[in-house]
Formats: sequence, structure tokens, C-alpha cells
Amino acid sequence: MLKKTLSYSVAVIMILAVLAGCAGNAGNEGETSAGNGSSKEVYTVNFAYHAPKEGNQEEVNKLINELTMKDLNMKVNLIPLSWDTYNSKLPMMLASGEPIDISFAFSFSMPSFIDGGYIVDASDYTEYTKDIYELLGDELDAGYIGDQLAGFPMMSSRATPSGIFVRKDIFDALGYKVSDFNVTTDDYSSFDKITEMFAKVKEQYPDIIPFDGYRTFGLNALTYVDGLGDSFGVLENYGQTTTVTNWYESEQFKQFATLNRKWYSDGYSSKDIAVNKELGQAKMKAGKTFAIFASYGPNVITELKSQTGYDAVMIPVSNKMKSSLAVSGAMNVVLSTSKDKAKAFQFLNWAYTNAEFNDLLNWGVPGKDWIINDNGQADYPSGITSSTVNYHSDYGFIYPNQYLMHPWAGSPEGIWETYKNFDSDALISKAFGFTFDAAPVAMEVSQLNSVLAKYENPISFGAVDPEANLKKLNDELYAAGLQKVMDEKQKQLDAWLAKQ
Repeated sequence: MLKKTLSYSVAVIMILAVLAGCAGNAGNEGETSAGNGSSKEVYTVNFAYHAPKEGNQEEVNKLINELTMKDLNMKVNLIPLSWDTYNSKLPMMLASGEPIDISFAFSFSMPSFIDGGYIVDASDYTEYTKDIYELLGDELDAGYIGDQLAGFPMMSSRATPSGIFVRKDIFDALGYKVSDFNVTTDDYSSFDKITEMFAKVKEQYPDIIPFDGYRTFGLNALTYVDGLGDSFGVLENYGQTTTVTNWYESEQFKQFATLNRKWYSDGYSSKDIAVNKELGQAKMKAGKTFAIFASYGPNVITELKSQTGYDAVMIPVSNKMKSSLAVSGAMNVVLSTSKDKAKAFQFLNWAYTNAEFNDLLNWGVPGKDWIINDNGQADYPSGITSSTVNYHSDYGFIYPNQYLMHPWAGSPEGIWETYKNFDSDALISKAFGFTFDAAPVAMEVSQLNSVLAKYENPISFGAVDPEANLKKLNDELYAAGLQKVMDEKQKQLDAWLAKQ
């Protein structure tokens, strides 16, 4: 059972905000004394968020400012970050003291950011975040790291199954149907059907890359195992065990690496797949990619169409699992670089409750980038398509509250209720509700991340021979302190389990 104590009940995970193409890298205006929000000057909140690489950010920013000035007497400076700039920019921004107030952040970033002192403990500012507490309820507990409330989970579905998504036009032309595929990790030969399909794509569509994008099986520990905050010691079999083991020594990781090695060696995946950090959705939108790998929610096909312009077919490749990381894997955090933390929390509370704000972040400028159609759903204006739209995200799960947004055209009626119920049949990890405090092993985690950076992508995408390189990876992981981290995880998990 998750604890319900208010002061002991919110959030963890993540910092990181970075400034790739900042829509105005302005500093905060109207700094208040002691950060207590007492100044009558207009404060500007620097807000880092996921956004398309280019678009109507300035106009979106202007429209959001109209809302915040009316409701909060604040302004907002949007700092748009793409997936591929998040990792490279944010640490640099934080280290240089850029005045970022709020950022989305992923769980894998949290240990180093907490260790660096960049995360503000949200439990010290509960008077400003009452609406968030009410919205998230017990799920706020997933945001704790030790005694520190690190952040607030996004409002989204909690189960994280994965699938291979393929262009429907090519899939149909090749004569396939979804019932041809029954992929399961209980039998790795079931993946052969996908390999066969890629071979046909390569033969009949030589200008199309059969498989591309910056995610694949071995990198998606969130789907197949409970990573307990990261991948350095996991609960295998969808979290249906309480014994912490090494994911990178598992038979499953080896099988995934071997499969991707075949795809890479046979030319079914792009030669730069291990280094190109652009998401598969963007590559499919460019018209050169047949299939991508991704986690999904209940409206994924509609979302993928709006992201890529293509009708898609999904081939499920996992079960559903609900873990703490599925809740806290992406969170909004207030950063120590904020000049008025009270104002930042006040803004964040508003962001979780304002529908127009969430619509603007996701869909862009009303009338230019999107309209509300006759069915009450977001849609492209007349003459605008996914190829010509200036601003369009459809990554609602990475914004504060997608359940307040207008769903995209073609979504089933009551889609947000479907999202909320999506994990009702998921396997619940035996560690659901547990959050690992990496502070005692922060140095080891940092060293492990450095090792992983050398090996994980090349092995996972098949760019190198898995057999020899898996041994090198694991030897270096253990030398960097993996066993100590795993022992600490097991110790904390056992103590948590004893209290349940």
C-alpha cells in the first residue's frame, strides 16, 4: 500500500531541463526576497518543456503569457527541448547556473541531479501545490527519493507495453495481417516473423529502411523489467520477482541484442541507428522508415498518425506492466536555479489544472496549427497537414495534464477515461510503490552511467557483436560498482517489502 501522508507523499524523479533552442533565454524578472512570492513585480517563469524542433514557439509563448498574467500575474519564458537535446544540454545549463525554474525530467537523470543539488524538495512548498496533490493522490508517493519529494508525475496512463509500429500501406501491400504475428518473450522464435517481414521490405522497397528510430527492445527496460529507478539491478519477468538481478547479464537482454544484431548486419536497420538520436516517429514522417519501436497507450494509432502522417499497424511485443517508474519516469521538477521557488511551484500547480495551457503546449496556435472540429476534437485547419503544420507535438504524456487537452481527431469517445483504465489488466510489479534512493551509491551510479554510455546503444541496436561486447560491458559494470548498487537496491527493497 502506498503511504498517504501529505508531507511524505509526493514525487520524485527528475530534473533536467535544457535549453536547446530557447524561445528567449531571458533571466527571471522581479526576483522576490526570500523567494516567498511577496514581490508585486511580474515574475517570469523559465519553463523547459518538450517541443517540436521548430514552430510557433514565440506565438504560443505569447498566448500562454496572456493566460498566466490574467490568472497568476506572471509571465512564462518557454524553453523548448527536443528528445535529442535533453541529455546533452540540461546538465550544461544547470552547471552554468542558467535561471531555469521548471523542467520535465526523466528518472534516469535523477541520481546525478540530486547529487548535484539541483532538485528542490517539493514537500517544503505544499501550500502552493494543493491541486496537484489532489489530482495525483497516492501516486505522488512515486515522486519521493528518500525523504525528498523530487517532482510531480505527469497525468498519463501508467502501464508501459511496447510494440513494433509499421506503415500500414506497405504492410497491407506485402499481404500481412496482424493475426500473422504472435510475439512473446516466452518464445524468441516468435520474433522471426518480424525479421521475415523486414527482409521483404528491404527486397521490395529498397529506398525504405525496414527499422529505424532511437528505441529498441534492450533499451526499454521499463517495459520488460522493473528497473527500480534505473537499469542497474532490476526485477525481471515484468517485476514478478523480488530478487534484484543484472539486466545486462540476463538471457532476455542477450536475446534482444542478438536479434538487433541480425537486423543490423542484414541491412534491416539504418547504419547510424546506434548514434542518431532522432525518434522513430520523425524518421517515419520523413517517409524513409517502415517500422519503429515504441511504448504505447490506448490511443497510439491515432497519435502516431498525427505525429507521422501515416496510418500505422501495431504488432505488440510485450505484456503490460505497472511499476513505480511508469508513474515517475517523467516528472516536472522545480530546480535550484529558480530565483523564486514559491512562484515556480505556484505556476506548476496552475499548469496541472489549466486546460488551455496544456492544449497550447501540445497543439500550438489555435486557428493556425489546430482547430476544434465538429466532434469537439483537435484537428488540422483546412489546408494544413502533418507535413505543413508549423507546430504540432502530440506527446501529451510529457506535459503536466493531458487529460485536460482536446483529444486528437479520430480518437474514440471517452478516450481519457480509457487512458485512466488502461492499466487495469496490467501485471503489477511486486515493487510497485517502492522508490530507490540512490544517494548511498551516487558515485557508483555515476561511474556505471559512464560505462553504459560506451556500450548500451551499440549492443542494443546490434552495431557490434553482442557476445564479446556483453562480456566487456558486464566486466566494466562490476568494476564500476554494480554489485554494490544491486546490494543497496535489494537492501532497500527488502526493508520496504517488510513494511507492506
